[in-house]
Amino acid sequence: MRKIAAVLILALLFLVGFSFSTTVFSEEEIEMKIIKGSNNNSLIKIYTPTNIGSVYLEIYHMESRFLAGIHLNYHTVEVLNDSTKNVFLLNTGVLKGKKQIHFTLFPGTQREENFWLKDLEIIEDTIETAVIQQESKGVFVEEINQLKVMSFNIHHGRSKFGAYNLNDVAKVIRDHNVDIVGLQEVDKSVYRSRFEDQIQKLAEELDMHYAYGSNIRILGAEYGNAILSKYPIESFENVILPGNRKEKRGLLMSKIRVEEEEVNFLVTHLGLNREERKKQMQAIDQFIRFLGNRVILVGDFNTTDSNIDFFNFKKYLIDTAEVFENQYQHTYDGFVFKSRIDYIFTTQDFRTMYYEVLDMDISDHFPVIAQLEL
Repeated sequence: MRKIAAVLILALLFLVGFSFSTTVFSEEEIEMKIIKGSNNNSLIKIYTPTNIGSVYLEIYHMESRFLAGIHLNYHTVEVLNDSTKNVFLLNTGVLKGKKQIHFTLFPGTQREENFWLKDLEIIEDTIETAVIQQESKGVFVEEINQLKVMSFNIHHGRSKFGAYNLNDVAKVIRDHNVDIVGLQEVDKSVYRSRFEDQIQKLAEELDMHYAYGSNIRILGAEYGNAILSKYPIESFENVILPGNRKEKRGLLMSKIRVEEEEVNFLVTHLGLNREERKKQMQAIDQFIRFLGNRVILVGDFNTTDSNIDFFNFKKYLIDTAEVFENQYQHTYDGFVFKSRIDYIFTTQDFRTMYYEVLDMDISDHFPVIAQLEL
């Protein structure tokens, strides 16, 4: 009798365990679908369980040619097949019209999911931009028609002579009353910068919104690009750009609400190798063309404007320095090498009212400022 009871108990536990495993597996199901847009553009919706707050996606052409790696950190919430899902949106500008695209998705767990673009279901949908609710910060006027932006490689918070001076970075942003800043070489929990979360500290000091795009992670320490904004950052995503070197390079893309206008603000820091930069510029070019208008691209491009790879950009982007014939002033102030390698580009729907390079020693790069008319 005891043996029969033991067998029944084991069977019951087995059934309960099987039921539990089935429930967990079904809850973790992940789907990708395509939404066709105008002008042959499209978006991809990634449906995940509600306990997944971010995903990392790698995009390949054919089986193994790496195109980009993208961290998706913001999502909307939808009901799919009577189940509530988090929904991450991915624009397809990086796909460059290729059909043999393969996705590897890492949904915050040990496993990975694989999808082919050709197998994704096409759905009709009207996408409403998800606004991330943030505490109101900064001082706003009733009508805003001008925007002051900055690009600054902060050299992980160290001056040209090696002194740690993150407070000086905050001071120059405050003193020049900058609205949106794109920063490069920003540390988080790194020994050389006193283990500080530099972008969080700057945001708190300046009372600004912020976004951070980590391109290198080693033992909890991070390094990458960042954005500070007086205006709400509605969403952002960080794209890992093509490259074979150990130091990965990224493009941090954000949508910023400036009163009634939505501005696409992008910041990047390109590689040191010319062939690597060429591929990185080609990838950025695809994203900008997808976004179309209201785009501001800033960053350290690690090359001069005479580089032939810039020509595609200059077909449809404005180099704000050239508007004021200030393209000959250097922005990198090395002890031996000095050159203009930091830029502020805009699409044609912005008018450049002012441009300036700030000659100061708080980094090995000079801050670059442009006043834009919306």
